[in-house]
Amino acid sequence: MMDSDNEIFIDESKTVCIIGSGLSGLTCGMKLAKAGFNVTVVEELASPGGLLAYTRIGREYLELLPHHLRKSDKALLALSKEMGVEDKINWFDSAWSGKASHRKVGYYDGGFACLISSLMQEITDNGGHIYYSTTVAEIARLGSGMYRTSCILSNSTRVVIDSAYVVFTGSCRTFVNVSHGLPIAMDDRDILMNVTYSAKITAMMVMKHELSQMFYQVPPKDSGLPFKAIINHTSAFGERNYGGHVVYLVGSCSITDSLWIDSDANIMLKYFAGLRKLYPSLRKSDVKSWRLTKTRYALTSQYPEIDLTNPCENLYVCSTGLTKYATNDTPENHMDSVVALAGKISSEIIKSYEASVERAANPIPVTELNVQDNTVKDPLEGVLS
Repeated sequence: MMDSDNEIFIDESKTVCIIGSGLSGLTCGMKLAKAGFNVTVVEELASPGGLLAYTRIGREYLELLPHHLRKSDKALLALSKEMGVEDKINWFDSAWSGKASHRKVGYYDGGFACLISSLMQEITDNGGHIYYSTTVAEIARLGSGMYRTSCILSNSTRVVIDSAYVVFTGSCRTFVNVSHGLPIAMDDRDILMNVTYSAKITAMMVMKHELSQMFYQVPPKDSGLPFKAIINHTSAFGERNYGGHVVYLVGSCSITDSLWIDSDANIMLKYFAGLRKLYPSLRKSDVKSWRLTKTRYALTSQYPEIDLTNPCENLYVCSTGLTKYATNDTPENHMDSVVALAGKISSEIIKSYEASVERAANPIPVTELNVQDNTVKDPLEGVLS
């Protein structure tokens, strides 16, 4: 797909460039690839998944951030059925601190990696391509109406991807930064820049012993702990083949906080010290392994007042910051809402392409009146006769 000048060119008739290989990007890619589009997915990181990124723990794949399914996740459950992984979902009783003390939560055999893998497989089976370690620098519009997405590879090589459609799945603020040359109204740009997110720092630990049978714990507000929630993953979903008991410590902060810029080791020491306040008998030797994940755009704190998922012709933004416009209510589960938004955007792209084909096949006829109106007449006709 690359020529000697490091440019990527694909068939212009039915092409789409999807920026991001998280759940939203892969869902769009799957639906459009199945509809016959030539799909190219570019991902900044070296692996797929986005907020569903996973790693190998023991003999299992496990998400770096805590996730589960809910019975009310209509879009996500429908996607699981479409991808043939519905039978891998098991439902468990879980104990929660607070008013709703017991809830049904779902989890896949093999983790959410099975859903991500199935989406990727569907894209490539239908002729699509997925490129990793590819950072988007700019989205521009060519004179032909096509979009050109300029990217930088890990070796500093620059490549471009030309496509009829573009779907951006990162944060709204990042979208504004890479689309500065596009004809998007300044007011709309300001609205997208004002979409605010909360950052999170999550520690995933594999423990020798079960910490608690409570699946979801919220420490007292006045406890002064650096984390806001404890998710005992294995208390609901079992030990599986992790080689221990999985616990997530989830904290939120501002990116201007000293904690955000601190080293992983120092943050982990603070998290562990906070956990020992709740469990004084806990020892460092009880932790078999740990991993820290910082998520800059974890949750949307403020949604825009208008729908800007399609700010420019044939250009779409499938971001968690805009998921409000895929549901009737404020989204509670970002996974379900991004799947719903991805389905909505994919449908709009398919309809847009079909409409363009219809226009090309049935051009508007030039009527006799049109011909008469467009005829240039002699301004002196009849004056000198």
